[in-house]
Amino acid sequence: MLNPNNDRLDYGQILAPPAGYYLDFAVGTTYSLDLDALVGASLALGLSEETDSELMNNPVCLLEALRSTGDKVALFCEGGQIHMPNRVTPLYILLEKMVFSVKTAKKRGIAAYPSFHPKFWLIRYKNNEGSLKYRVIILSRNLTFDRSWDITYVMDGEVVKTGSDKNEPICDFLRYLVSQTPSDENGKAKARGIRALIRELPNVAFTPAEKEFYDFEFIPNGVRKQGGGFYQFDDTPLFQDTFHEILIMSPFLSGGIIRDFNNRNRNSLIKDARYMLITREMSLGRLKPEDISNFKIYTMRDAVIDGETAISGESQEIQKQDIHAKVYMVRKYSSSDLYLGSLNASHNAVHGNVEFMICLRSKNRYLNMDKLTAALFGSEKDGSDNPFQEVTLQNAIIDEEDEKTKALDAVVKDINRSNPSAYARQEEEDFYSVNVHFDACDTKDYQVSVRPLLSKREEGFGEDIVFTRLSVTQLSEFYVISVSDGERTVERVLIIPTEGLPVDREKAVVSSVVSNRDCFYRYIAFLLGDDTILSVLEANTAAGEVGSSANRQAYHVPALYEKMLQTAAVAPEKFKGIEYLMKTISEDGIIPDDFKKLYETFKKAVRFNG
Repeated sequence: MLNPNNDRLDYGQILAPPAGYYLDFAVGTTYSLDLDALVGASLALGLSEETDSELMNNPVCLLEALRSTGDKVALFCEGGQIHMPNRVTPLYILLEKMVFSVKTAKKRGIAAYPSFHPKFWLIRYKNNEGSLKYRVIILSRNLTFDRSWDITYVMDGEVVKTGSDKNEPICDFLRYLVSQTPSDENGKAKARGIRALIRELPNVAFTPAEKEFYDFEFIPNGVRKQGGGFYQFDDTPLFQDTFHEILIMSPFLSGGIIRDFNNRNRNSLIKDARYMLITREMSLGRLKPEDISNFKIYTMRDAVIDGETAISGESQEIQKQDIHAKVYMVRKYSSSDLYLGSLNASHNAVHGNVEFMICLRSKNRYLNMDKLTAALFGSEKDGSDNPFQEVTLQNAIIDEEDEKTKALDAVVKDINRSNPSAYARQEEEDFYSVNVHFDACDTKDYQVSVRPLLSKREEGFGEDIVFTRLSVTQLSEFYVISVSDGERTVERVLIIPTEGLPVDREKAVVSSVVSNRDCFYRYIAFLLGDDTILSVLEANTAAGEVGSSANRQAYHVPALYEKMLQTAAVAPEKFKGIEYLMKTISEDGIIPDDFKKLYETFKKAVRFNG
């Protein structure tokens, strides 16, 4: 169940539609976001490809993945935690309609801003007969390329006739997300999609696939209940009941939270309880001996943390890995509960953040500390295959660099909450200027700069900033904020609502990818799954004939027409891509006249209305 060697899940595979189905709508959440990872998720959702597929390097395939998912995906992340992508292309303009940033309000008793921290997906798939399938995914993993060890749980659901309130916590969580959508047309459209899920969920039954679990409960944290009050994790049995065994896996800790678990049985009749904590070495510095006196403590071995670096000699970048999973296993008598999701064992997580967890209910014969540690540690606790080692508080280290980076992130959070806005206006036939406004924000101890994501034009931070001579494909609502203390620098991408963006931006992006007839036919071949077209393209390219009249005739119009008819019968969804191209490409000469005639004839034959 939790064996690191045997029970691995691939992010792309858990997002991809079941066989015979396609994505109908998806809502996801993450704390931090890498835009490249979102592109990979779009490949999985839209094209059933792996998130690290070679198609990431194919602009035609990327365009189709982003086109097919743009109106169907709403992804929410913590404001100020969008990381800089490794490669930036104008295609990222198509990501704007998917991403929404959340700005939490201050809470009493929380020093910093609470975080929007859930990692969650709810996906609805559809087939050509109109049947629906649902999938709920609860993770500890952010939508990034971080190498740390995480946990994921997936359940599929079917529509049933008898309704229940089992999914009401998801509905309340989705209502919170609706409140975070902007009031523009895209935000309203995504809110309608989420509300449709809320209406459907009472008649969707999710079922654990494993025999070990006989029941489950969805548990959000920090969002309002429809019936009044808020979901609070410290009201759950995990934070209230006594126990015979507890295993906590959490990368980040607070002394008070761990001390509560440590002392839970003090006034009970239970005297022989077992306690285990698996965490990061750097987090032990937050604990005192009295916080952890009953616990056995484990951290990941250095050889595992540095393992990827050691075996990847060609890599220029050190990619360390550590624990990032959040797991709580509690056994009392013959009953065992397993909590999985985003919640760290920290004060801010329990009392402030927006989080999402699932509780899976089991029995001692299936789930207990011995079975769980055997899966995690291997056959022998002290064996060479055990990725963890037992430690004491004397092993604690303080990661001062991490603390200083958090201070820079806090500046980004303040800037993100300074009510940023922007306005674009055309200053020449092919160029625009953008005025960006921030409310007053204290950044005097730091060097801060701002630039549009798709441009290299950078300006120092101020209340009013102007960027001039930006082309259509450099205009975006993504802006890069760079904050430095002289030694360290963090770069984050902010979403700044920008008025006056030209309506033809998307056309310009499409035209930059589908820039000639060769690219156009490659797109058509990709949509139809027609290797014959690709073979003709490759043969003519080798012969130096791309773009010639002979090349255009080599596509054998009757054969192409037949292929389109076949596709219309078995996968009509694909024709939305062709219709999109026909309406979006504005450059003369890109779409061959013979294809235009073919497509019009085809539409009449199948009564396709786009």
